Amino acid sequence: MKKLTLIIFLVAAVVAAWAQKPDKKTVKLEKQLVGTFVEIPSVHYTEYIRDTNMEVYASQEITLAGFRMLETEVSNKVYDAFLEDLKAQGRMKDYESARVHNEGWAPWLDRPVDEFLQNQGDWAPVYANCPVVNISYESAQLFCQWLNEKIASPEWEYMLPTREQWRGAASCGDPNASYSNGSPFLETIANKPRYNYWHVPEMYISRTDDGYKVMDLWSVKYHIPPTVPVKTYYRNAYGLYNMCGNAAEMVDERGVAIGGSWYDPGYDIRIDSEKRYDGPSPLIGFRVIAVRKK
Repeated sequence: MKKLTLIIFLVAAVVAAWAQKPDKKTVKLEKQLVGTFVEIPSVHYTEYIRDTNMEVYASQEITLAGFRMLETEVSNKVYDAFLEDLKAQGRMKDYESARVHNEGWAPWLDRPVDEFLQNQGDWAPVYANCPVVNISYESAQLFCQWLNEKIASPEWEYMLPTREQWRGAASCGDPNASYSNGSPFLETIANKPRYNYWHVPEMYISRTDDGYKVMDLWSVKYHIPPTVPVKTYYRNAYGLYNMCGNAAEMVDERGVAIGGSWYDPGYDIRIDSEKRYDGPSPLIGFRVIAVRKK
């Protein structure tokens, strides 16, 4: 009887795993348009809700069905292809709506934005592979709509993740994880950073209502946009890059981005870190998930 039960369990596990896999045509189109998706298994866990002193004051049970997630943040190269396709289709209203607001970089550059974009030189290939930022929530939603139209899968739908889906993928199902790479530390034992974040010790930072203030004369200006290519640093156990730092990532709730950015100090790139926004920002990008249609 025990042997039969084990066989049934194994068969069910194989069937469940197979159900997560898309057909070859879908995989090929995904790679051509946006990149590789990795499987995020179903998980059930208890989420503890803490106050500002990190004391638990409530909890909730979270159950996530399996889904697939893009292994990287959506890059400038991929997003540019999306914009060019909109233009080729004559969808100029959508094209204008979805444009990248590069003027958002102005406070971070030591030269005019137009000059930077026109004279990138050796930086151009690197910039193309950095996450797209300075776009609106509506632009990210339009990208997901476009992806659904181009792939036209009868089984899979592309969208922004929910908070719970994003956190489940970042933490690899561990509700106690602080960061996405399975370690409570921001650096390896060889003192190499695990993430792209603002390397300023907390002791030098005071927090204000609208951000941070550094308590010395260090400059926060950069010669180049400080995002890094989407496949920089380390994957987490599910195979996802840069779930913490680099670009904070939009979720399906308007005005909420999770995981911290290149401009956030180490404490604020935790899996639980949330950032509010009301428009395009150089700190915020996105990635998409694929869920099986009901």
